[in-house]
Amino acid sequence: MIAKPMTSDEPSKEMPHRGRRDRVVHFCLIASIAFFCVQILSFGYGRDQGIYALVARSVLEGDMPYRDVFDFKPPGIYLIYGISRAIFGRAWWGIRLLEVGGLVATIIGMRAIADRLWQKPRVGLVAGALTALVHAQLEFWHTAQPETFGGMLTVAGIWLAVRHDQLRRRNLLLIGIVFGVAGLLKPPLSGAGAVIAGFIAWRRARPLAGARPRFGAAAPPLLWVLLGGVLPFAICLSWFYARGALADLYEIFAIYTPHYTALAWKDNTLLGLLCHAFSQWLLNFCSLITVGLLLGLASWRHCYARPGVSLICAVIAMQLLGVALQGKFFPYHYAASWPLTSMLAALAWCHYADLAAERGRVHLGALLVFALLVTSLRTATKDLSDSFWARTATRCHIAYLRLRGQHDAAQLAQDELASVADVNATHNRALATEIASQVAANRPVYIWGFEPVVYDLSDRPFSSRYIYNAPQRSAWSAKPTGKILMRDLRAKPPAAIVIAYHDVFPMVTGDAIDSFDSLSKQPELKELIDTRYHKVKRVGDFALFLPRSSSP
Repeated sequence: MIAKPMTSDEPSKEMPHRGRRDRVVHFCLIASIAFFCVQILSFGYGRDQGIYALVARSVLEGDMPYRDVFDFKPPGIYLIYGISRAIFGRAWWGIRLLEVGGLVATIIGMRAIADRLWQKPRVGLVAGALTALVHAQLEFWHTAQPETFGGMLTVAGIWLAVRHDQLRRRNLLLIGIVFGVAGLLKPPLSGAGAVIAGFIAWRRARPLAGARPRFGAAAPPLLWVLLGGVLPFAICLSWFYARGALADLYEIFAIYTPHYTALAWKDNTLLGLLCHAFSQWLLNFCSLITVGLLLGLASWRHCYARPGVSLICAVIAMQLLGVALQGKFFPYHYAASWPLTSMLAALAWCHYADLAAERGRVHLGALLVFALLVTSLRTATKDLSDSFWARTATRCHIAYLRLRGQHDAAQLAQDELASVADVNATHNRALATEIASQVAANRPVYIWGFEPVVYDLSDRPFSSRYIYNAPQRSAWSAKPTGKILMRDLRAKPPAAIVIAYHDVFPMVTGDAIDSFDSLSKQPELKELIDTRYHKVKRVGDFALFLPRSSSP
Protein backbone atom coordinates (compact mmCIF):
# COMPACT_ATOMS: atom_id res chain seq x y z
CA MET A 1 0.00 0.00 0.00
CA ILE A 2 2.65 2.47 1.04
CA ALA A 3 6.04 0.96 0.30
CA LYS A 4 7.18 -1.39 -2.39
CA PRO A 5 7.61 -4.88 -0.96
CA MET A 6 11.11 -6.28 -0.82
CA THR A 7 11.97 -9.48 -2.65
CA SER A 8 14.72 -11.98 -2.08
CA ASP A 9 16.67 -10.39 -4.96
CA GLU A 10 16.38 -6.94 -3.42
CA PRO A 11 18.64 -6.73 -0.36
CA SER A 12 17.90 -4.26 2.38
CA LYS A 13 19.68 -0.96 2.24
CA GLU A 14 20.54 -1.50 5.89
CA MET A 15 21.31 -5.16 6.57
CA PRO A 16 22.29 -5.78 10.20
CA HIS A 17 26.03 -5.56 10.51
CA ARG A 18 27.68 -8.56 12.05
CA GLY A 19 30.22 -6.48 13.88
CA ARG A 20 30.63 -6.45 17.61
CA ARG A 21 29.35 -2.90 17.91
CA ASP A 22 25.99 -3.72 16.36
CA ARG A 23 25.55 -6.84 18.46
CA VAL A 24 26.23 -4.80 21.58
CA VAL A 25 23.70 -2.14 20.49
CA HIS A 26 21.00 -4.74 19.85
CA PHE A 27 21.73 -6.45 23.16
CA CYS A 28 21.50 -3.13 25.03
CA LEU A 29 18.22 -2.22 23.36
CA ILE A 30 16.64 -5.59 24.15
CA ALA A 31 18.01 -5.50 27.70
CA SER A 32 16.57 -2.03 28.28
CA ILE A 33 13.17 -3.14 26.98
CA ALA A 34 13.28 -6.16 29.29
CA PHE A 35 14.29 -3.95 32.23
CA PHE A 36 11.39 -1.55 31.70
CA CYS A 37 8.96 -4.44 31.27
CA VAL A 38 10.04 -5.84 34.63
CA GLN A 39 9.34 -2.45 36.20
CA ILE A 40 5.85 -2.38 34.68
CA LEU A 41 5.15 -5.87 36.01
CA SER A 42 5.73 -4.56 39.54
CA PHE A 43 3.19 -1.73 39.26
CA GLY A 44 0.15 -1.89 41.52
CA TYR A 45 -3.26 -0.33 41.00
CA GLY A 46 -4.04 3.35 40.85
CA ARG A 47 -7.55 4.64 41.40
CA ASP A 48 -8.69 4.03 37.81
CA GLN A 49 -7.26 0.53 37.67
CA GLY A 50 -9.22 -0.31 40.82
CA ILE A 51 -12.41 0.90 39.14
CA TYR A 52 -11.79 -1.14 35.99
CA ALA A 53 -11.00 -4.26 38.01
CA LEU A 54 -14.17 -3.92 40.08
CA VAL A 55 -16.38 -3.37 37.04
CA ALA A 56 -14.73 -6.39 35.38
CA ARG A 57 -15.45 -8.46 38.50
CA SER A 58 -19.07 -7.41 38.37
CA VAL A 59 -19.40 -8.19 34.65
CA LEU A 60 -17.90 -11.65 35.15
CA GLU A 61 -20.54 -12.21 37.84
CA GLY A 62 -23.29 -11.41 35.31
CA ASP A 63 -23.83 -7.68 35.82
CA MET A 64 -23.78 -4.99 33.15
CA PRO A 65 -21.59 -1.88 33.09
CA TYR A 66 -23.42 1.39 33.78
CA ARG A 67 -26.69 -0.30 34.79
CA ASP A 68 -25.44 -2.51 37.63
CA VAL A 69 -22.05 -0.93 38.29
CA PHE A 70 -21.33 2.71 37.49
CA ASP A 71 -18.38 4.17 35.61
CA PHE A 72 -18.19 6.43 32.59
CA LYS A 73 -15.28 4.99 30.62
CA PRO A 74 -16.08 3.19 27.33
CA PRO A 75 -16.78 -0.53 27.71
CA GLY A 76 -13.65 -1.85 25.98
CA ILE A 77 -11.44 -1.42 29.04
CA TYR A 78 -13.72 -3.64 31.13
CA LEU A 79 -13.36 -6.37 28.52
CA ILE A 80 -9.57 -6.25 28.83
CA TYR A 81 -9.66 -6.30 32.63
CA GLY A 82 -12.28 -9.04 32.45
CA ILE A 83 -9.96 -11.17 30.29
CA SER A 84 -7.16 -10.60 32.77
CA ARG A 85 -9.36 -11.51 35.72
CA ALA A 86 -10.75 -14.59 34.02
CA ILE A 87 -7.23 -15.86 33.29
CA PHE A 88 -5.20 -14.71 36.29
CA GLY A 89 -7.84 -14.18 38.99
CA ARG A 90 -8.08 -11.08 41.17
CA ALA A 91 -4.31 -10.59 41.53
CA TRP A 92 -3.20 -7.07 40.56
CA TRP A 93 -0.29 -8.42 38.52
CA GLY A 94 -2.66 -10.10 36.02
CA ILE A 95 -3.42 -6.91 34.12
CA ARG A 96 0.28 -5.96 34.23
CA LEU A 97 1.23 -9.27 32.67
CA LEU A 98 -1.34 -8.70 29.94
CA GLU A 99 -0.05 -5.15 29.50
CA VAL A 100 3.58 -6.24 29.16
CA GLY A 101 2.58 -8.94 26.69
CA GLY A 102 0.82 -6.30 24.61
CA LEU A 103 3.82 -3.98 24.85
CA VAL A 104 6.21 -6.68 23.62
CA ALA A 105 3.85 -7.51 20.73
CA THR A 106 3.66 -3.78 19.93
CA ILE A 107 7.45 -3.51 19.80
CA ILE A 108 7.60 -6.50 17.46
CA GLY A 109 4.99 -4.79 15.29
CA MET A 110 6.96 -1.53 15.29
CA ARG A 111 10.06 -3.40 14.16
CA ALA A 112 8.07 -5.03 11.36
CA ILE A 113 6.63 -1.66 10.28
CA ALA A 114 10.09 -0.08 10.17
CA ASP A 115 11.38 -2.99 8.15
CA ARG A 116 8.46 -2.81 5.72
CA LEU A 117 8.42 0.96 5.24
CA TRP A 118 12.11 1.87 5.44
CA GLN A 119 13.99 -1.46 5.40
CA LYS A 120 15.38 -0.41 8.79
CA PRO A 121 14.21 -2.88 11.47
CA ARG A 122 16.71 -1.33 13.88
CA VAL A 123 14.57 1.84 13.87
CA GLY A 124 11.67 -0.21 15.19
CA LEU A 125 13.82 -1.66 17.96
CA VAL A 126 15.07 1.79 19.01
CA ALA A 127 11.48 3.03 18.92
CA GLY A 128 10.50 0.05 21.06
CA ALA A 129 13.09 0.99 23.68
CA LEU A 130 11.81 4.59 23.69
CA THR A 131 8.22 3.39 24.00
CA ALA A 132 9.10 1.06 26.88
CA LEU A 133 10.96 3.91 28.59
CA VAL A 134 7.99 6.29 28.42
CA HIS A 135 5.55 3.53 29.33
CA ALA A 136 7.50 2.65 32.48
CA GLN A 137 8.03 6.30 33.42
CA LEU A 138 4.27 6.90 33.32
CA GLU A 139 4.22 4.70 36.44
CA PHE A 140 1.32 2.79 37.97
CA TRP A 141 -1.34 5.53 37.74
CA HIS A 142 -1.06 6.31 34.04
CA THR A 143 -0.59 2.80 32.65
CA ALA A 144 -3.04 -0.06 32.01
CA GLN A 145 -5.45 2.66 30.85
CA PRO A 146 -7.74 2.60 27.79
CA GLU A 147 -5.23 4.68 25.83
CA THR A 148 -2.48 2.22 26.73
CA PHE A 149 -4.18 -0.67 24.99
CA GLY A 150 -5.61 1.60 22.29
CA GLY A 151 -2.06 2.57 21.28
CA MET A 152 -1.16 -1.10 20.98
CA LEU A 153 -4.14 -1.69 18.69
CA THR A 154 -3.16 1.36 16.62
CA VAL A 155 0.26 -0.15 15.91
CA ALA A 156 -1.44 -3.45 15.02
CA GLY A 157 -3.73 -1.62 12.58
CA ILE A 158 -0.85 0.17 10.88
CA TRP A 159 1.09 -3.08 10.62
CA LEU A 160 -1.90 -4.66 8.87
CA ALA A 161 -2.10 -1.70 6.52
CA VAL A 162 1.54 -1.68 5.41
CA ARG A 163 2.31 -5.39 5.24
CA HIS A 164 0.69 -5.83 1.78
CA ASP A 165 0.92 -3.68 -1.30
CA GLN A 166 -2.53 -4.73 -2.49
CA LEU A 167 -4.90 -5.13 0.44
CA ARG A 168 -7.68 -7.66 0.07
CA ARG A 169 -11.18 -7.11 1.42
CA ARG A 170 -10.63 -9.31 4.45
CA ASN A 171 -7.51 -7.36 5.38
CA LEU A 172 -9.34 -4.05 5.00
CA LEU A 173 -12.16 -5.46 7.11
CA LEU A 174 -9.67 -6.58 9.76
CA ILE A 175 -8.07 -3.12 9.85
CA GLY A 176 -11.49 -1.64 10.49
CA ILE A 177 -12.22 -4.17 13.25
CA VAL A 178 -8.93 -3.39 14.99
CA PHE A 179 -9.69 0.33 15.05
CA GLY A 180 -13.31 -0.33 15.99
CA VAL A 181 -12.09 -2.19 19.08
CA ALA A 182 -9.72 0.72 19.78
CA GLY A 183 -12.76 2.99 19.59
CA LEU A 184 -14.47 0.91 22.29
CA LEU A 185 -11.51 1.80 24.47
CA LYS A 186 -11.54 5.48 23.52
CA PRO A 187 -13.79 6.70 20.68
CA PRO A 188 -11.28 9.19 19.16
CA LEU A 189 -8.81 6.34 18.62
CA SER A 190 -11.12 4.86 16.01
CA GLY A 191 -10.43 7.99 13.94
CA ALA A 192 -7.01 6.56 13.08
CA GLY A 193 -8.84 3.90 11.09
CA ALA A 194 -10.43 6.63 8.98
CA VAL A 195 -6.98 8.17 8.43
CA ILE A 196 -5.54 4.86 7.24
CA ALA A 197 -8.57 4.17 5.05
CA GLY A 198 -8.08 7.60 3.50
CA PHE A 199 -4.42 6.86 2.74
CA ILE A 200 -5.30 3.53 1.15
CA ALA A 201 -8.04 5.16 -0.93
CA TRP A 202 -5.69 7.95 -2.01
CA ARG A 203 -3.07 5.43 -3.11
CA ARG A 204 -5.62 3.55 -5.18
CA ALA A 205 -7.19 6.64 -6.69
CA ARG A 206 -3.87 8.36 -7.46
CA PRO A 207 -3.63 8.81 -11.24
CA LEU A 208 -0.97 7.17 -13.30
CA ALA A 209 1.13 9.21 -15.68
CA GLY A 210 -1.16 10.93 -18.14
CA ALA A 211 -4.31 9.36 -16.70
CA ARG A 212 -7.26 10.75 -14.77
CA PRO A 213 -7.73 10.02 -11.04
CA ARG A 214 -9.45 6.69 -10.43
CA PHE A 215 -12.06 7.82 -7.91
CA GLY A 216 -14.01 4.60 -8.30
CA ALA A 217 -11.07 2.66 -6.89
CA ALA A 218 -11.07 4.78 -3.73
CA ALA A 219 -14.54 3.83 -2.51
CA PRO A 220 -14.08 0.09 -1.72
CA PRO A 221 -11.25 0.53 0.83
CA LEU A 222 -13.19 3.21 2.63
CA LEU A 223 -16.34 1.09 2.74
CA TRP A 224 -14.61 -2.09 3.91
CA VAL A 225 -12.64 -0.34 6.65
CA LEU A 226 -15.80 1.50 7.70
CA LEU A 227 -17.72 -1.77 7.83
CA GLY A 228 -15.01 -3.37 9.95
CA GLY A 229 -14.97 -0.36 12.26
CA VAL A 230 -18.73 -0.51 12.77
CA LEU A 231 -18.78 -4.22 13.63
CA PRO A 232 -17.32 -3.98 17.18
CA PHE A 233 -19.72 -1.15 18.01
CA ALA A 234 -22.66 -3.12 16.59
CA ILE A 235 -21.73 -6.18 18.65
CA CYS A 236 -21.36 -4.07 21.78
CA LEU A 237 -24.71 -2.36 21.26
CA SER A 238 -26.36 -5.72 20.61
CA TRP A 239 -24.96 -7.02 23.90
CA PHE A 240 -26.35 -4.07 25.83
CA TYR A 241 -29.69 -4.36 24.04
CA ALA A 242 -29.96 -8.09 24.74
CA ARG A 243 -29.23 -7.48 28.42
CA GLY A 244 -31.68 -4.59 28.70
CA ALA A 245 -28.97 -2.03 29.47
CA LEU A 246 -29.01 0.07 26.30
CA ALA A 247 -30.77 2.98 28.01
CA ASP A 248 -28.09 3.05 30.71
CA LEU A 249 -25.37 3.12 28.06
CA TYR A 250 -27.12 6.02 26.36
CA GLU A 251 -27.50 7.95 29.61
CA ILE A 252 -23.81 7.66 30.41
CA PHE A 253 -22.47 8.79 27.04
CA ALA A 254 -25.22 11.16 25.93
CA ILE A 255 -25.95 12.86 29.25
CA TYR A 256 -23.38 12.31 32.00
CA THR A 257 -20.12 12.30 30.02
CA PRO A 258 -20.84 15.50 27.98
CA HIS A 259 -21.31 17.41 31.24
CA TYR A 260 -18.09 15.95 32.60
CA THR A 261 -16.19 16.91 29.44
CA ALA A 262 -17.71 20.41 29.49
CA LEU A 263 -15.83 21.18 32.73
CA ALA A 264 -12.62 21.44 30.72
CA TRP A 265 -14.17 23.51 27.93
CA LYS A 266 -15.18 26.37 30.18
CA ASP A 267 -13.35 29.53 29.03
CA ASN A 268 -11.40 27.52 26.43
CA THR A 269 -11.48 27.28 22.65
CA LEU A 270 -10.75 24.31 20.41
CA LEU A 271 -7.67 26.06 19.00
CA GLY A 272 -6.36 26.74 22.49
CA LEU A 273 -6.95 23.15 23.57
CA LEU A 274 -5.24 21.86 20.43
CA CYS A 275 -2.20 24.06 21.02
CA HIS A 276 -1.99 22.88 24.61
CA ALA A 277 -2.30 19.22 23.59
CA PHE A 278 0.46 19.64 20.99
CA SER A 279 2.85 21.49 23.32
CA GLN A 280 2.34 18.96 26.12
CA TRP A 281 2.97 16.07 23.72
CA LEU A 282 6.09 17.65 22.29
CA LEU A 283 7.73 19.11 25.39
CA ASN A 284 6.37 17.69 28.61
CA PHE A 285 7.08 13.96 28.70
CA CYS A 286 10.30 12.53 27.25
CA SER A 287 13.21 14.79 26.31
CA LEU A 288 14.87 11.92 24.41
CA ILE A 289 11.85 11.80 22.09
CA THR A 290 11.54 15.59 21.90
CA VAL A 291 15.17 16.04 20.87
CA GLY A 292 14.86 13.16 18.42
CA LEU A 293 11.92 14.87 16.72
CA LEU A 294 13.83 18.15 16.52
CA LEU A 295 16.89 16.41 15.08
CA GLY A 296 14.64 14.78 12.51
CA LEU A 297 13.21 18.13 11.48
CA ALA A 298 16.75 19.48 11.14
CA SER A 299 17.51 16.69 8.69
CA TRP A 300 14.09 16.37 7.10
CA ARG A 301 15.19 14.96 3.76
CA HIS A 302 17.07 12.07 5.32
CA CYS A 303 14.68 11.36 8.19
CA TYR A 304 11.12 12.28 7.33
CA ALA A 305 10.94 12.44 3.53
CA ARG A 306 10.18 8.73 3.59
CA PRO A 307 7.14 6.59 2.76
CA GLY A 308 4.72 6.17 5.62
CA VAL A 309 5.95 9.12 7.70
CA SER A 310 3.02 11.29 6.60
CA LEU A 311 0.63 8.48 7.58
CA ILE A 312 2.18 8.18 11.03
CA CYS A 313 2.02 11.96 11.50
CA ALA A 314 -1.63 12.02 10.47
CA VAL A 315 -2.52 9.28 12.97
CA ILE A 316 -0.68 11.13 15.75
CA ALA A 317 -2.56 14.31 14.82
CA MET A 318 -5.86 12.43 15.11
CA GLN A 319 -4.83 11.13 18.53
CA LEU A 320 -3.88 14.62 19.74
CA LEU A 321 -7.22 15.92 18.49
CA GLY A 322 -8.87 13.36 20.75
CA VAL A 323 -6.77 14.56 23.69
CA ALA A 324 -7.78 18.16 23.00
CA LEU A 325 -11.48 17.28 22.77
CA GLN A 326 -11.34 15.65 26.20
CA GLY A 327 -9.68 18.76 27.57
CA LYS A 328 -8.28 17.09 30.71
CA PHE A 329 -4.68 16.52 29.55
CA PHE A 330 -3.99 13.73 32.01
CA PRO A 331 -0.66 12.05 31.17
CA TYR A 332 -2.32 8.76 30.22
CA HIS A 333 -4.42 10.56 27.59
CA TYR A 334 -1.24 10.73 25.49
CA ALA A 335 -0.35 7.07 26.00
CA ALA A 336 -1.65 5.92 22.61
CA SER A 337 0.62 8.34 20.76
CA TRP A 338 3.99 7.27 22.19
CA PRO A 339 4.64 4.20 20.03
CA LEU A 340 4.23 6.14 16.79
CA THR A 341 5.97 9.24 18.14
CA SER A 342 8.86 7.03 19.20
CA MET A 343 9.17 5.74 15.64
CA LEU A 344 9.61 9.27 14.33
CA ALA A 345 12.21 10.04 17.01
CA ALA A 346 13.99 6.73 16.38
CA LEU A 347 14.34 7.54 12.67
CA ALA A 348 16.33 10.63 13.60
CA TRP A 349 18.48 9.03 16.31
CA CYS A 350 19.39 6.14 14.00
CA HIS A 351 20.27 8.53 11.18
CA TYR A 352 22.60 10.57 13.39
CA ALA A 353 24.08 7.39 14.88
CA ASP A 354 24.94 6.22 11.36
CA LEU A 355 26.58 9.56 10.60
CA ALA A 356 28.57 9.43 13.83
CA ALA A 357 29.66 5.83 13.18
CA GLU A 358 31.01 6.83 9.78
CA ARG A 359 33.20 9.46 11.45
CA GLY A 360 34.68 7.19 14.08
CA ARG A 361 34.34 6.07 17.65
CA VAL A 362 34.86 9.51 19.14
CA HIS A 363 31.84 10.93 17.35
CA LEU A 364 29.74 7.88 18.23
CA GLY A 365 30.77 8.13 21.87
CA ALA A 366 29.96 11.83 21.91
CA LEU A 367 26.49 11.13 20.50
CA LEU A 368 25.93 8.46 23.18
CA VAL A 369 26.95 10.84 25.96
CA PHE A 370 24.68 13.51 24.48
CA ALA A 371 21.74 11.07 24.39
CA LEU A 372 22.32 10.05 28.01
CA LEU A 373 22.39 13.70 29.10
CA VAL A 374 19.21 14.41 27.16
CA THR A 375 17.46 11.46 28.82
CA SER A 376 17.69 13.12 32.24
CA LEU A 377 16.17 16.46 31.18
CA ARG A 378 12.47 15.58 31.11
CA THR A 379 10.69 12.35 32.00
CA ALA A 380 7.11 11.12 31.82
CA THR A 381 6.91 10.56 35.60
CA LYS A 382 4.42 13.12 36.91
CA ASP A 383 2.88 14.12 40.26
CA LEU A 384 5.10 11.83 42.34
CA SER A 385 7.49 12.85 45.09
CA ASP A 386 10.33 10.65 43.83
CA SER A 387 11.88 10.31 40.40
CA PHE A 388 11.36 7.23 38.28
CA TRP A 389 14.89 6.04 38.99
CA ALA A 390 14.47 6.45 42.75
CA ARG A 391 11.23 4.48 42.57
CA THR A 392 13.00 1.85 40.48
CA ALA A 393 15.58 1.46 43.25
CA THR A 394 12.74 1.04 45.75
CA ARG A 395 11.15 -1.64 43.58
CA CYS A 396 14.46 -3.50 43.49
CA HIS A 397 14.58 -3.31 47.29
CA ILE A 398 11.03 -4.68 47.47
CA ALA A 399 12.07 -7.63 45.32
CA TYR A 400 14.98 -8.22 47.69
CA LEU A 401 12.63 -8.16 50.70
CA ARG A 402 10.36 -10.73 49.06
CA LEU A 403 13.31 -12.98 48.33
CA ARG A 404 14.25 -12.74 52.00
CA GLY A 405 10.71 -13.73 52.97
CA GLN A 406 9.91 -10.32 54.50
CA HIS A 407 6.52 -10.09 52.81
CA ASP A 408 4.89 -7.66 55.25
CA ALA A 409 7.70 -5.13 54.85
CA ALA A 410 7.62 -5.62 51.09
CA GLN A 411 3.85 -5.05 50.97
CA LEU A 412 4.16 -1.88 53.05
CA ALA A 413 6.84 -0.52 50.71
CA GLN A 414 4.74 -1.53 47.69
CA ASP A 415 1.72 0.34 49.09
CA GLU A 416 3.84 3.41 49.71
CA LEU A 417 4.84 3.39 46.04
CA ALA A 418 1.15 3.14 45.08
CA SER A 419 0.18 6.19 47.17
CA VAL A 420 -0.18 9.58 45.54
CA ALA A 421 -2.18 12.77 46.24
CA ASP A 422 -5.31 11.80 48.22
CA VAL A 423 -4.89 8.07 47.49
CA ASN A 424 -3.15 6.12 50.25
CA ALA A 425 -2.80 2.45 49.38
CA THR A 426 -1.75 1.60 52.94
CA HIS A 427 -4.99 3.09 54.30
CA ASN A 428 -7.01 1.33 51.60
CA ARG A 429 -5.53 -2.04 52.56
CA ALA A 430 -6.02 -1.40 56.28
CA LEU A 431 -9.65 -0.42 55.68
CA ALA A 432 -10.25 -3.51 53.56
CA THR A 433 -8.80 -5.69 56.33
CA GLU A 434 -11.06 -4.03 58.90
CA ILE A 435 -14.14 -4.48 56.71
CA ALA A 436 -13.28 -8.15 56.12
CA SER A 437 -13.05 -8.67 59.88
CA GLN A 438 -16.30 -6.83 60.67
CA VAL A 439 -18.58 -7.85 57.79
CA ALA A 440 -19.54 -11.37 56.74
CA ALA A 441 -18.33 -12.45 53.29
CA ASN A 442 -21.77 -12.36 51.65
CA ARG A 443 -22.88 -9.02 53.13
CA PRO A 444 -22.67 -5.82 51.06
CA VAL A 445 -20.96 -2.59 52.09
CA TYR A 446 -21.15 0.97 50.80
CA ILE A 447 -18.31 3.48 50.48
CA TRP A 448 -19.17 7.16 50.25
CA GLY A 449 -15.95 8.15 48.55
CA PHE A 450 -13.76 7.40 45.56
CA GLU A 451 -11.90 4.21 46.48
CA PRO A 452 -13.69 1.30 44.77
CA VAL A 453 -10.55 -0.81 45.10
CA VAL A 454 -11.50 -1.36 48.75
CA TYR A 455 -14.48 -3.46 47.64
CA ASP A 456 -12.08 -5.70 45.76
CA LEU A 457 -9.41 -5.80 48.47
CA SER A 458 -12.00 -6.77 51.09
CA ASP A 459 -13.74 -9.15 48.66
CA ARG A 460 -17.15 -7.81 49.65
CA PRO A 461 -20.13 -6.97 47.40
CA PHE A 462 -21.31 -3.37 47.05
CA SER A 463 -24.75 -2.12 48.05
CA SER A 464 -25.16 0.34 45.19
CA ARG A 465 -24.25 0.46 41.54
CA TYR A 466 -22.42 3.71 42.41
CA ILE A 467 -19.06 2.28 43.41
CA TYR A 468 -17.82 5.85 43.83
CA ASN A 469 -19.72 9.03 44.57
CA ALA A 470 -18.68 11.41 41.78
CA PRO A 471 -22.23 11.36 40.28
CA GLN A 472 -23.76 12.41 43.62
CA ARG A 473 -21.14 15.16 44.06
CA SER A 474 -21.46 16.64 40.56
CA ALA A 475 -23.94 19.47 40.16
CA TRP A 476 -25.43 18.15 36.91
CA SER A 477 -26.20 14.68 38.26
CA ALA A 478 -26.45 14.95 42.06
CA LYS A 479 -30.25 14.87 42.39
CA PRO A 480 -31.24 12.05 40.02
CA THR A 481 -28.33 9.80 40.97
CA GLY A 482 -28.91 10.54 44.64
CA LYS A 483 -32.43 9.13 44.36
CA ILE A 484 -31.15 6.01 42.59
CA LEU A 485 -28.47 5.61 45.25
CA MET A 486 -31.01 5.62 48.06
CA ARG A 487 -33.17 3.16 46.15
CA ASP A 488 -30.17 0.85 45.85
CA LEU A 489 -29.33 1.13 49.55
CA ARG A 490 -32.91 0.34 50.57
CA ALA A 491 -32.98 -2.70 48.28
CA LYS A 492 -29.62 -3.95 49.56
CA PRO A 493 -28.94 -2.47 53.03
CA PRO A 494 -25.21 -2.16 53.66
CA ALA A 495 -23.67 -4.05 56.57
CA ALA A 496 -21.11 -1.24 56.79
CA ILE A 497 -20.80 2.29 55.46
CA VAL A 498 -17.52 4.12 54.93
CA ILE A 499 -17.12 7.88 54.61
CA ALA A 500 -13.95 9.26 53.01
CA TYR A 501 -12.18 12.50 53.85
CA HIS A 502 -9.83 14.73 51.82
CA ASP A 503 -10.75 13.27 48.41
CA VAL A 504 -10.98 16.46 46.38
CA PHE A 505 -10.90 16.38 42.55
CA PRO A 506 -12.43 19.44 40.81
CA MET A 507 -11.67 18.07 37.34
CA VAL A 508 -14.19 15.29 38.00
CA THR A 509 -16.84 16.79 40.29
CA GLY A 510 -16.58 20.47 39.39
CA ASP A 511 -15.98 21.61 43.00
CA ALA A 512 -13.25 21.54 45.65
CA ILE A 513 -14.94 19.80 48.59
CA ASP A 514 -14.37 16.28 49.81
CA SER A 515 -16.80 13.40 50.36
CA PHE A 516 -17.40 14.23 54.03
CA ASP A 517 -18.40 17.82 53.30
CA SER A 518 -20.41 16.87 50.23
CA LEU A 519 -22.56 14.54 52.31
CA SER A 520 -24.74 17.58 53.03
CA LYS A 521 -25.79 17.50 49.34
CA GLN A 522 -27.46 14.14 49.99
CA PRO A 523 -29.65 14.69 53.08
CA GLU A 524 -31.36 11.31 52.80
CA LEU A 525 -28.06 9.49 52.93
CA LYS A 526 -26.86 11.66 55.81
CA GLU A 527 -30.04 10.92 57.75
CA LEU A 528 -29.66 7.19 57.08
CA ILE A 529 -26.13 7.22 58.46
CA ASP A 530 -27.00 9.42 61.46
CA THR A 531 -30.05 7.40 62.52
CA ARG A 532 -29.14 3.80 61.69
CA TYR A 533 -25.35 3.60 61.90
CA HIS A 534 -22.68 4.49 64.40
CA LYS A 535 -19.01 5.24 63.89
CA VAL A 536 -16.76 2.45 65.17
CA LYS A 537 -13.35 3.33 63.85
CA ARG A 538 -11.25 5.83 61.90
CA VAL A 539 -8.82 4.22 59.47
CA GLY A 540 -6.58 6.84 57.89
CA ASP A 541 -8.84 9.07 55.81
CA PHE A 542 -11.87 6.80 56.29
CA ALA A 543 -14.55 6.54 58.95
CA LEU A 544 -16.17 3.12 59.34
CA PHE A 545 -19.83 2.93 60.39
CA LEU A 546 -21.73 -0.19 61.44
CA PRO A 547 -25.49 -0.69 62.03
CA ARG A 548 -26.75 0.43 65.45
CA SER A 549 -29.16 -2.33 66.27
CA SER A 550 -27.80 -5.44 64.60
CA SER A 551 -24.45 -6.97 63.92
CA PRO A 552 -23.33 -7.62 60.34
